[in-house]
Amino acid sequence: MTNHLDRRSSIPLYYQLKQRLLERLENGDLAPGEPLPTEMELVATYAVSRATVRQAMKEIENEGYITRTPGRGTVVLRNKIRRGLTRLSSFSEDMQRQGQPVTSRLLEFRWVAAGTHLSEKFSIAADSTLLYIRRQRLIDQHPVAISVSYLDLPEDVTISETEMEQVGSIFALLERKGYPPLSSDRTIDALGASEENASLLHVPIGAPLLMVEGMVYTLGHRPIEYHQVISIGGIYKYNLHLER
Repeated sequence: MTNHLDRRSSIPLYYQLKQRLLERLENGDLAPGEPLPTEMELVATYAVSRATVRQAMKEIENEGYITRTPGRGTVVLRNKIRRGLTRLSSFSEDMQRQGQPVTSRLLEFRWVAAGTHLSEKFSIAADSTLLYIRRQRLIDQHPVAISVSYLDLPEDVTISETEMEQVGSIFALLERKGYPPLSSDRTIDALGASEENASLLHVPIGAPLLMVEGMVYTLGHRPIEYHQVISIGGIYKYNLHLER
């Protein structure tokens, strides 16, 4: 029995395979300490080349999910699953994994000039235009975060306000458009709630908030989104595995 990948998609086959394997790891189909299928078994199961399998496995190993040992093959690591700081995911995906489906209220949707600061981040001219999206994120109708995104969309891609309201997730929209988020540089910072943020999040002015700031890259390491997610305490929990 095969489990073919989507060859019509613009998402590389190795990345599709990587996501399939990560899903199996996180769902417990491949338990910690157990060996993974061999390269040839994966070739047969997913109908891909050995080079595709090797590229997917290399990325999963680099992210700490598996280890490859001579004589033992590839083995799942026990305590390196679901590391929030090593796997790229959206706010919506993070909340869904915690069993808390998130909804969005669109606050702003417009085109803006990049300006000096953002033009440097995207490596574009200062007078270039970016799609600006600001949303209030809610769980059970309670506001928990504010998301601000600037998108430098390729010429062949458009995102409408209606699409944004219907889909809710920028990552999901980018995947549909053929430009999946593949990597990100992120920083985490603590800040006090401004008057506007306090009003939107229903917290006192000056209340402690957490800001996750990041630059997201798509195919060819092309910068496609700069975002800030400002959330109330208790929403994010980051796990780290450190070795010496």
